[in-house]
Amino acid sequence: MKLGVFLAALLLGCTLLSALEESQIDTVMNRDIVKATAILQDKNIKDDEKSEKIFKIFDGFFDFKQMATICLGKAQWDMLNDTQKDEFITKFVQRLKESYVEKLKLYTDEKITIKANEKKSAARIQVPMILSAKDGQTYEILYKFYDTKDSRGWLIYDVDVVGISIVQTYRSQFDGVLKNGSFEDLIKKIDSINIEVQK
Repeated sequence: MKLGVFLAALLLGCTLLSALEESQIDTVMNRDIVKATAILQDKNIKDDEKSEKIFKIFDGFFDFKQMATICLGKAQWDMLNDTQKDEFITKFVQRLKESYVEKLKLYTDEKITIKANEKKSAARIQVPMILSAKDGQTYEILYKFYDTKDSRGWLIYDVDVVGISIVQTYRSQFDGVLKNGSFEDLIKKIDSINIEVQK
């Protein structure tokens, strides 16, 4: 089983109509994961239509700028001008979505259980999700939220898939790119990264 498909399916299942408060995290996660999996399980919806429907409801749950900043690291982030930062974020988000779309078709009705959130600090919360495969294996995905301290409320800044951090995986790939190359090299690097977690 390729766990990337679950990251694809379950990252894309959350909707925010207003700022997410700490007390709402568990309820919203449970509610919107159900929405996402219902779309994925509907055999009357084509794969490309599933992607479109899911993308329409998930963007507001993630702080993509924060994710991109962490992936690049402060030193390299500060080397970019505002235009380059915007381009990097756009390309980064595009690559994430492309990766997820490629894996949506692999979803095969695995059981999903959302556990109660774990407060790691005043401004950090993790929400564990357990995926139960038909072969009896279980896998944990951790959604990492942080308090933005502004009107956006709590947002996701990273996701761990069986202990592998998405942002840290990207960061290891981006490390030193700007020190040894150009911004164009950095943009090209994004396309070469493929996060895949095998059974």
